Amino acid sequence: MTLREEVIMNLEQIPENKLSVLLHFMHFLSECPITLGMPEKTKGRPRDLLGILKGKVWVSDDFSDKLEYVSQDELKILEDMRAKKKAAAQEATA
Repeated sequence: MTLREEVIMNLEQIPENKLSVLLHFMHFLSECPITLGMPEKTKGRPRDLLGILKGKVWVSDDFSDKLEYVSQDELKILEDMRAKKKAAAQEATA
Protein backbone atom coordinates (compact mmCIF):
# COMPACT_ATOMS: atom_id res chain seq x y z
CA MET A 1 0.00 0.00 0.00
CA THR A 2 1.39 3.39 -0.97
CA LEU A 3 1.41 6.36 1.31
CA ARG A 4 -1.24 8.07 -0.83
CA GLU A 5 -3.52 5.02 -0.55
CA GLU A 6 -3.06 4.95 3.21
CA VAL A 7 -3.97 8.64 3.47
CA ILE A 8 -7.10 8.11 1.39
CA MET A 9 -8.07 5.08 3.48
CA ASN A 10 -7.67 7.08 6.71
CA LEU A 11 -9.64 9.95 5.18
CA GLU A 12 -12.72 7.76 5.23
CA GLN A 13 -12.46 7.44 9.04
CA ILE A 14 -12.38 11.18 9.82
CA PRO A 15 -15.64 12.54 11.27
CA GLU A 16 -17.60 15.04 9.17
CA ASN A 17 -17.11 17.88 11.68
CA LYS A 18 -13.30 17.64 11.29
CA LEU A 19 -13.18 17.53 7.49
CA SER A 20 -13.09 21.32 7.15
CA VAL A 21 -10.07 21.49 9.46
CA LEU A 22 -8.37 18.80 7.41
CA LEU A 23 -9.13 20.67 4.19
CA HIS A 24 -7.62 23.90 5.56
CA PHE A 25 -4.55 21.96 6.67
CA MET A 26 -4.21 20.35 3.25
CA HIS A 27 -4.33 23.81 1.63
CA PHE A 28 -1.69 24.99 4.08
CA LEU A 29 0.56 22.04 3.26
CA SER A 30 0.21 22.57 -0.47
CA GLU A 31 1.03 26.29 -0.25
CA CYS A 32 3.88 26.23 2.27
CA PRO A 33 7.17 24.53 1.53
CA ILE A 34 7.97 22.09 4.32
CA THR A 35 11.38 20.51 4.61
CA LEU A 36 11.98 17.33 6.52
CA GLY A 37 15.20 16.45 8.24
CA MET A 38 17.88 18.83 9.37
CA PRO A 39 17.17 22.55 9.12
CA GLU A 40 19.30 24.58 6.78
CA LYS A 41 22.32 26.28 8.28
CA THR A 42 21.64 29.84 9.33
CA LYS A 43 23.70 32.66 7.96
CA GLY A 44 26.23 34.26 10.22
CA ARG A 45 28.15 32.72 13.04
CA PRO A 46 25.88 31.18 15.69
CA ARG A 47 28.84 30.75 18.04
CA ASP A 48 29.21 34.51 18.42
CA LEU A 49 27.03 34.41 21.55
CA LEU A 50 29.22 31.89 23.34
CA GLY A 51 30.97 33.52 26.25
CA ILE A 52 28.74 36.57 26.23
CA LEU A 53 28.09 36.18 29.97
CA LYS A 54 31.67 35.38 30.91
CA GLY A 55 32.54 37.17 34.13
CA LYS A 56 28.91 38.11 34.79
CA VAL A 57 27.76 34.82 36.33
CA TRP A 58 28.97 33.54 39.69
CA VAL A 59 29.05 29.86 40.58
CA SER A 60 30.00 28.65 44.03
CA ASP A 61 33.30 26.79 44.36
CA ASP A 62 31.50 23.76 45.82
CA PHE A 63 28.85 23.69 43.08
CA SER A 64 29.78 20.21 41.85
CA ASP A 65 30.43 18.75 45.33
CA LYS A 66 28.18 15.98 46.57
CA LEU A 67 25.18 17.32 48.47
CA GLU A 68 24.78 16.31 52.08
CA TYR A 69 21.43 14.87 53.03
CA VAL A 70 19.66 15.87 56.23
CA SER A 71 18.47 12.98 58.37
CA GLN A 72 14.92 12.87 59.69
CA ASP A 73 16.17 13.62 63.21
CA GLU A 74 18.10 16.67 62.00
CA LEU A 75 15.08 17.80 60.01
CA LYS A 76 12.88 17.55 63.12
CA ILE A 77 15.39 19.66 65.10
CA LEU A 78 15.44 22.30 62.35
CA GLU A 79 11.63 22.40 62.20
CA ASP A 80 11.44 22.77 65.99
CA MET A 81 13.94 25.64 65.88
CA ARG A 82 11.96 27.35 63.15
CA ALA A 83 8.71 26.93 65.10
CA LYS A 84 10.32 28.42 68.23
CA LYS A 85 11.63 31.42 66.27
CA LYS A 86 8.20 31.95 64.73
CA ALA A 87 6.50 31.77 68.14
CA ALA A 88 9.03 34.19 69.63
CA ALA A 89 8.45 36.62 66.76
CA GLN A 90 4.69 36.43 67.24
CA GLU A 91 5.04 37.05 70.99
CA ALA A 92 7.25 40.04 70.33
CA THR A 93 4.69 41.65 68.01
CA ALA A 94 1.75 40.89 70.32
